Order: sequence, then structure tokens, then C-alpha cells
Amino acid sequence: MTGNGANTWGVSFAQINWLQRLLEQHDNVKSLSRSKDILFSVERASSKDTIKILCLNEYTMSLSDVVRALDEFGSVQIIYVGGGWCGYTMEAKKYCLERNIGLYVTNEMSGGLWKNEYWSQHQRDDKGNTFYEFARG
Repeated sequence: MTGNGANTWGVSFAQINWLQRLLEQHDNVKSLSRSKDILFSVERASSKDTIKILCLNEYTMSLSDVVRALDEFGSVQIIYVGGGWCGYTMEAKKYCLERNIGLYVTNEMSGGLWKNEYWSQHQRDDKGNTFYEFARG
């Protein structure tokens, strides 16, 4: 799985390659393939299923961006928004949760890949409170 095609989202090969390496090194990823330049198909070992992960690099993933991604790529199970500088709006996260779609930045991906209910992964602060990577204004 090498090389880069073209995508309408402006996702660089470096970003795609970074996510690919994360997936290849994850203990719950049995195999993976890439299509449409930014769409990964990931076979998970523990749950014995295959999920589709869309690789993006959006500073702020809005609800309209989520709808555009689903229109363009169809059914995906996880939308990867990008690194720690990225985030998503509350409306986008709520929409995805209601439809069992994981919407994650980098530090949420690993946990999501382990969970059977991959869309419900969330982080906790040092007091045990749930928090999400909402875009910073």
C-alpha cells in the first residue's frame, strides 16, 4: 500500500501515511487496505469484523463536513479528523454518535479500534469526566 492518488479533501500523503502506520502498528488490526486515496478498510482481530475509516485532516470538522463525507464515501464507521490540532463541532459529534459513527482525532483512535461499539470511544480527564475534542474557538 504505497503511493498517493488524489482526493477532493486536500489530505496530504504525509497525513495518509501517518494514519496508515498507526493502523499497521495497532494490535487489533489484522489487515488493512486503502481505496479512493483516503478510505481504509480495516479488519479487526478481536471483533472479527471489517470497518471503513475515512482519513481526513480538518482543523474543525463540522456537521456539513460530516454530511459531505458520507455523501462522497457512503457508509463509513470511523471518520478520522486528524492530529491534536484538529477537532470537531458538538453538532458533528452528536450526529455521528446518533448514527454509530466514530468521529475521532489522533488520541481517540486507538481506543476506538479496540471497542466493539467503536463509535462510543471517549477520553476521560484526571477526575474521570468524559471529554471530547471539540474545536477550539
